[in-house]
Amino acid sequence: MDDYMVIAVIRHGVTEENELVKYTGWTDTSLSRNGIDILHCRKHLFHQYERIFSSDLNRCLETARFLFSESPVVSSSLLREIHFGVWEGLTYEDLKEDRVYQKWLADPTICPPNGEGMNQFRLRVDAAWDQIIEEIDEHRGNRYAVITHGGVIRHLLSLLSPADMKRAFWEWEIHHGNGYELAWKTEEDWRKNVCTSLRAVPLMEKADG
Repeated sequence: MDDYMVIAVIRHGVTEENELVKYTGWTDTSLSRNGIDILHCRKHLFHQYERIFSSDLNRCLETARFLFSESPVVSSSLLREIHFGVWEGLTYEDLKEDRVYQKWLADPTICPPNGEGMNQFRLRVDAAWDQIIEEIDEHRGNRYAVITHGGVIRHLLSLLSPADMKRAFWEWEIHHGNGYELAWKTEEDWRKNVCTSLRAVPLMEKADG
């Protein structure tokens, strides 16, 4: 590839709590047996990256180790999912009669009790991205990956995707163990933060030569 810079944003593998459809923003869960098996089966479909930036939660760190065992990992709490407060570990069925929860479903900008509001979340992820840019400029490589959570990836794609591929936050669908590669064609594009292409990862087919 002749891109000046490539950064993949990849969602962590499946956890038991994901399988039970629980809210687990800051809850430090681990990959399920099924999640591990899926990553092992698909590892060969991923490109390799020089350095991995990861949420500091286990499910992301474990995903980074399974997929990119040869690459150094830099972890940060700034790359965590939104904090769901008292709703952590609960399901829709647990919460469906809760009035605040019903309001939040209609308007996700409402802050969950003892949790994190959407504006606070976005500012945190913006700060994480700024840190990643600083690290990249220091490292001087050109292929990186960010292992993080669905909400973080949605926010980054909403900000960084090319103009002809822009979508709103909730319109991005990112399955566990999947993501996108953002690419910048030239150094000028990179310095201006003008992303020139977006492609899904992992590749569903891998050529032999």
